[in-house]
Amino acid sequence: MAKLYAQYSGKGLAFVSVNVSWDTESGGKKFVEEYHLPFPVGRDANGAIASVYGVDSTPNTFFIGKDGKIAGRVDGELEETGFEQRINSLLGS
Repeated sequence: MAKLYAQYSGKGLAFVSVNVSWDTESGGKKFVEEYHLPFPVGRDANGAIASVYGVDSTPNTFFIGKDGKIAGRVDGELEETGFEQRINSLLGS
C-alpha cells in the first residue's frame, strides 16, 4: 500500500485505515510499523465504525468518490491491478 500511496496521493487520492475492535491495538501498531504505512490509521475500539459500514471481517476496502459517497467495496484481499483500475476510474485518469 505504501507504494500505491506514493503513486496516487498527489493525484487526489486519500488513504485511511482503521484498526478494528477485534484486532488488538498493539497488533495494529505493529502492522503499521512493519509495513511503513504513510497514511492515518485510526482505532475502532468499540466497533462503531465496523457496525456502521457492515464490516465483520478484514480486510475490507471502500472506494469513496469525490462526492463523498461510497463508490465500491471489496471484501477480502485486494489485488493491486484491480485496485489501480478502480482508482484510475475514480480519479478520471
